[in-house]
Amino acid sequence: MRITIKYFLFLILVVFVSNGTCQEKVGSSAPDFQGITTKAKEIKLSDYAGKVVLLDFWASWCPPCRQEMPELIKFYRAHKDSNFQLIAINIDNEKDNVDHFLDKLFPEPSFPIVLDNNQKIPSLFDIQAMPTTIFIDKKGKIRFWHSGFKESYVSDFNSELNQLLKEN
Repeated sequence: MRITIKYFLFLILVVFVSNGTCQEKVGSSAPDFQGITTKAKEIKLSDYAGKVVLLDFWASWCPPCRQEMPELIKFYRAHKDSNFQLIAINIDNEKDNVDHFLDKLFPEPSFPIVLDNNQKIPSLFDIQAMPTTIFIDKKGKIRFWHSGFKESYVSDFNSELNQLLKEN
């Protein structure tokens, strides 16, 4: 029943979230953060200064997140050798749920997955829907923002990344 309630609340968020908040963030500097990954490594967003960064906020209980993750794995594998880094921010309350979800994926994600069960990082970005995917340019500015997930977003991700990689 817990998943059903979370899924219901997620749907309400998707339906009622306005794009106003995310549009206000586009063009602003991305707030720096630090976190611990599933591999027990401490990372900070500022560690990736000078690279294009895709931040993906997700949860294992979120159906669109579960649909998006395999696409992100393929996307990252295709672009990991460019000046690009993907960082996934997980907001699950239980690490076991994250581990169980990741164990089912093949191949496993090779990008860092930050565990944020206190949801401090999403609050820095004012995340209001799961998943939310944000592109940050080489200068640390938020440039593209996607709430939710549709398969057509993968095409958008490719064109947005290519655009940001070409910029100085």
